[in-house]
Amino acid sequence: MAETREELIKRLDLQARRIRHNIWRALKASGSGHAGGSLSAADMLAVLYFHTMNVRPKEPDWPDRDRFILSKGHANAGLGATLAVAGFVEDSYVETFYGLESLFGMHPDIKVPGIEMSTGGLGHGLSVGVGMALGARIKGQSFRTYVMIGDGELHEGSNWEAAMSAAQYRLSNLTAIIDSNKISQSAHVAEVMGVEPLAAKWEAFGWAVHEFNGHDIGEIVDAFGRLPLDSRRPNALIAHTVKGKGASFAEDTYLWHQNTVNDEIFAKAVAELGEL
Repeated sequence: MAETREELIKRLDLQARRIRHNIWRALKASGSGHAGGSLSAADMLAVLYFHTMNVRPKEPDWPDRDRFILSKGHANAGLGATLAVAGFVEDSYVETFYGLESLFGMHPDIKVPGIEMSTGGLGHGLSVGVGMALGARIKGQSFRTYVMIGDGELHEGSNWEAAMSAAQYRLSNLTAIIDSNKISQSAHVAEVMGVEPLAAKWEAFGWAVHEFNGHDIGEIVDAFGRLPLDSRRPNALIAHTVKGKGASFAEDTYLWHQNTVNDEIFAKAVAELGEL
């Protein structure tokens, strides 16, 4: 019997909480890490990997797979947590975060199954995503490319060069997901360098734009389900999120962009997630 919408949302909410639990496991294993931006992206990662994207965890190099690039690479604890839940890597991978000789570091490593690009130098992911999407068109492949960008990352001018290029080539198979949690490493984004009005800017660069609540599973499902927004333009999905979402002590503060995680913090965080 087909899954009802209520069942779908319940299932994806559980996966998002499992991802958050894995994020805290990883940060506890290393003693620190980038919690805030990993947690703000967790709900979208759950919908992407467990509903929207066409992937095969046991065949990570399947040629027709959808591609995902975490351009905001400092949130790799979130991506690694997701890959473990999805089955791309063993669950024990989570406990190796930032360990000696581990491939699970503070930024994604392309040698890990399921990771399409080594990122961390902010502003590079969208340019590579343009190449992937254009390559798919040239080769006649139907896969879609998704690039997650932080709103603070939009301070990097290379994003806007890539945006112009994507519009020029009318890459409707390319989607930029802007994790707009309003906070960067050391302050609110608006204090460092304002990026608003985001929707108007992406539209001015020739993209089709849709805004939604990045923590409402139903809205996320619907946002990805609308793609492509326009058959002749690339897609910009602006997700309004909360940095540190899911841990009350870490929410909406730059102090949890990166911070120390001990046994006490871990216990407090996982208690707020509830029964898994």
